[in-house]
Amino acid sequence: MTVIGSDHRYARRMENWRAASKVLSHRGLNLMALACLVGSAVALVLYFADPRELLGVPLWEKPLKFLISGALYSATFSWLYSFVDTGKKFAHLMGNLIVILLVVEIVVIAGLGASGTTSHFNVSTPFHIAIWSVMAAAITGVWVSTFLLGATLWNAPRMASELRLAVRWALGLGLAGMGIAFTMTPPQPQQVLPEKWQGIAGAHTVGAADGGPGIPFLGWSSVSGDLRVSHFFGLHALQVLPLLALVLSALIVSYAARVAILQGFAVGYGMLIVITYVQALSGESITNPSTLTLAATATMIAISLLIGGWTFIRVKKSEGALAPRT
Repeated sequence: MTVIGSDHRYARRMENWRAASKVLSHRGLNLMALACLVGSAVALVLYFADPRELLGVPLWEKPLKFLISGALYSATFSWLYSFVDTGKKFAHLMGNLIVILLVVEIVVIAGLGASGTTSHFNVSTPFHIAIWSVMAAAITGVWVSTFLLGATLWNAPRMASELRLAVRWALGLGLAGMGIAFTMTPPQPQQVLPEKWQGIAGAHTVGAADGGPGIPFLGWSSVSGDLRVSHFFGLHALQVLPLLALVLSALIVSYAARVAILQGFAVGYGMLIVITYVQALSGESITNPSTLTLAATATMIAISLLIGGWTFIRVKKSEGALAPRT
């Protein structure tokens, strides 16, 4: 027995792969991705060649991470832009605005890093206050532009339904992850004490000063909470979930199974962001989870499986209702 719409779904899956294999379609974002890749190569060389350190890590570690992230972000939205039908000009404008704002952000980070000075949270001089204000305005603009560009993708008709589901989850979780960065900006109580003032207002570490022992390259604190963990997972939902949808469409024939896996994974991924955020706020390192955090993680896995199973049953029933009667 064949299910009505199965041929149509197969055609849509193939269209997703053809779109993924095309040249990325937003010129500005393509150039930004290329520039970030070139910058990453240069920063990688300097990472090993320059012996200087900043806050206990190689000086070029932070610029390198932001360049890699910028390349991934730009390439992702250049590809997603190929699915936009309604509001194409507006989406193109938002893409160009993102490019400009990312250039500002990365140039400041790399420039101040090269001079041996911190960029984030640095309010030590009027110059650094102005630079930090520009950075804050730029990343706020990236968040708003991402939201608006994402709105043009929400009901993109040329996406197969499971890819659209993945993109919706990716946009929601990605924007949430980006938003976590804003919670790092308020000054911590000890930072504003006159006897401890060092010109820094804000931090990503909770329970210790930024720059202590951490996981190699990622830098996440191994002794205290670190808000960058949940920020990282949230931000890169923009790549993880659409990629998962594409892989599932290539490997699994059953539409119900693909949607079930995707839905269950997305729910679990969202819970992971919440768990790591709460863990950081409690001052707990990701390398030393408490019993409560482990219990929350086990609950996350169980809920993900339940959501996946429930989704599979629901979709199979829906497909059965569409099947021709014999």
